[in-house]
Amino acid sequence: MQKMIKRISRILALLAMYVICAYGYLTTKGFIFTDEAPVLSNTAQAKEEFSVPVKGEVQIGKKQLRYWGDEKAPLTIYDFSSMACSHCGDFHRFTFPKLERDFIETGKLRFVFVHFPIDAVSMRAAKLSYCLPPEKYESFISALYKKKDWLFSGKDETLNKYAREQGLTDAEIKACDDDKKLTSDILLTRNSAMETFGISATPSFLVAGADGKELITGTRKYEDLSEYLNNRLNKRKNAKNS
Repeated sequence: MQKMIKRISRILALLAMYVICAYGYLTTKGFIFTDEAPVLSNTAQAKEEFSVPVKGEVQIGKKQLRYWGDEKAPLTIYDFSSMACSHCGDFHRFTFPKLERDFIETGKLRFVFVHFPIDAVSMRAAKLSYCLPPEKYESFISALYKKKDWLFSGKDETLNKYAREQGLTDAEIKACDDDKKLTSDILLTRNSAMETFGISATPSFLVAGADGKELITGTRKYEDLSEYLNNRLNKRKNAKNS
C-alpha cells in the first residue's frame, strides 16, 4: 500500500513539474491563460513584423487587371484573395470601404483585387467575375462576399444566379466555364505569387511603390493599415523634399 502511495505521489509530482514548465514556456512565448485555454496575447502579436520587404513583379494578364483608383497613385495594393475565404470577405465588406474613402478616392492609392482561388468553387467564381464587364466586377464580388449560399450549395446554379443578375446570359456563362485559357491565366497569376512572393494564405496584400514592395499577410485592423500606408506616403514625400 505504501509503495503504491509513493508511486502515485511521484507521478503527481512529475505531472505538477510538467505543468509548471509548460506554463512558463507558454508565458515566455506571449500566451496568457483564461478560464478556457491559453491564448496569444496582443503583446506577442505586436512583436510580429507588420510587413516584410519582397522583390519581383506581379504576373497578371490585362483581362485580370481590374483596379480602383488612379493608375498614377503613389502606392498600389495588390489584394490576393479567395472568394471562399471568410477573412477576405470581412476585409472587403468592412475595411475596403474605409480604404476607398481615405486613400483610393483621394488619389493616394490604387487597389487591385487579384483572385487567389483555393478550390474549384472559388476558381469558378473568379472566372465568372472576369467574364463580366469591368463595371460589374466589384458589384459581383461584393454580392458573393455578402452571400454564402453559392459557396455551400454544391450546385453551379446558385452561382449562375448571381452572374445573371450582373448581366451574363446562360450562353456566356457556359462559354466562361469552358474558357481553359482563362483558367490557365488565373492559375499562372496565383502560382507566380506563391513562387515570387511566398504567398500561401489569404488575404495577402502586396504594397508597391517607388520605395519598393512589401508584403502584409493576413487581416489587419484598419487603423494599423492606415498608419502603415500614411508612413509609406510620408517617407515618399520627405524623400522628394530632401
